Amino acid sequence: MSVPAVLLAVLLTGSPQQSTTPPEPESTPQTPSTGSPAQSTGSTATDLPVSLKRIQRALSSPAPLKLVETRTRDGRQIFRVDIEGEKIDIQELIGRDSLRAPATYGGMTHSEFLDLVTPNDVKGYAAFSNGQGMVVAATSIALQWAALKAIDKFKEAKDSRAKEAARKEVEEALEALRRARRAAGLPDK
Repeated sequence: MSVPAVLLAVLLTGSPQQSTTPPEPESTPQTPSTGSPAQSTGSTATDLPVSLKRIQRALSSPAPLKLVETRTRDGRQIFRVDIEGEKIDIQELIGRDSLRAPATYGGMTHSEFLDLVTPNDVKGYAAFSNGQGMVVAATSIALQWAALKAIDKFKEAKDSRAKEAARKEVEEALEALRRARRAAGLPDK
């Protein structure tokens, strides 16, 4: 029996106070002269704080954990743990009827968390009353609409100026062509 196996058995069996079996009665030898318990310098099996029978019972059953150590070709160690035990079903953990009913309320939602940590002074229109909040919202929408319309008008004006400049350039080119034809003695077309 190796030392880790004994240690594991002691850990699995627990302390003697957690035992479900009644403790074994201590038998203390009486001295014939005084009638008091004998003072012993060494410890006996009954003086131990653990039950040897429980340890022996735990060690006699097969270990639920097996450590398997192997080496690769290049000398590296590989440790594997084999666990032998009963398969745990999720319904045994959470209860048989838990999948039939809706989920119970658990932790807080994200909006509840934000309500908890956000100061009232920065929530929405907190600085305004309802009427003032409506005025602020309406003027914000109107300002945004006016800004978009001004941008559209600017683009139209820019396009119209470009069209007017192109039209003027074409007319000047045509007039220059007519003058050149007249100077060359050709008729206007």
